[in-house]
Amino acid sequence: MAEQCRYCKRRLDRADAQHARYWPFCSERCKMAELGHWFEGRYVIGRPVDEVADDAALKAPAPPSGTSRRGGKPGGGSNSS
Repeated sequence: MAEQCRYCKRRLDRADAQHARYWPFCSERCKMAELGHWFEGRYVIGRPVDEVADDAALKAPAPPSGTSRRGGKPGGGSNSS
């Protein structure tokens, strides 16, 4: 499958120095035009930012109850006796 510029859909070749420089765009013009769309609000993120986007994080087990995430003893005490 051929790669395409994300803005103008022109074919890209990673071996081409200009295409490699602006990857995944074909030129500075397309890169800046795409950025302008974000600034103007034409593109939006489809869900609230506070949702977890990483599937691996969804599968991470919760820490045991009563312990901190840092691995300390329940109640935040130190590891010394």
